Amino acid sequence: MIHEHDYGRALFELACEQGKDADILNEIAQVKAIFEQEPTYVTLLDSHSLPKLQRLALLDDAFKGLSPYHLNFLKILCEKHAVKQYDSCAKAYGDLYDKAHGILRATALTAVPMSDSQKTLLTEKLSSMTKKQVVLSNEIDTQIMGGITLRFGGVQLDDSVRSRLDDLRRSLAGVIV
Repeated sequence: MIHEHDYGRALFELACEQGKDADILNEIAQVKAIFEQEPTYVTLLDSHSLPKLQRLALLDDAFKGLSPYHLNFLKILCEKHAVKQYDSCAKAYGDLYDKAHGILRATALTAVPMSDSQKTLLTEKLSSMTKKQVVLSNEIDTQIMGGITLRFGGVQLDDSVRSRLDDLRRSLAGVIV
């Protein structure tokens, strides 16, 4: 078992030293997509029944286009039978990258898809509030009925119809008639 945050931080620090932090972030997205598409490949790379040299050769063949630092990182995970923890390491890397570059990732939950102009206005508002570059994603959740729930940086702002109805229900439950 590895400490994913420590491994992600180590890769990030090395990438920064080499001026390759953005390149490796892009590579991480590609590797994650491959691992999500082929989960049995991750299982194979973590297998105790396949000799280490064969597992490392599989990585060399599949990822020969990666930067050497990233490929070596994958090899270390493979040697420790921890390739299945790559996603957590990648998340730690991404969090550190965002922090270093002043990026705030936010999610807007809405009952219907937001228009481009709504996304732009919300992004600008959040950017002015936080003084960070905001990357906004929109997720649809019909259970909120209307309004918006906004999640960013460990904060949740809930201005949905569902939360207003829940508040009204709680306040009415306390009323004696």
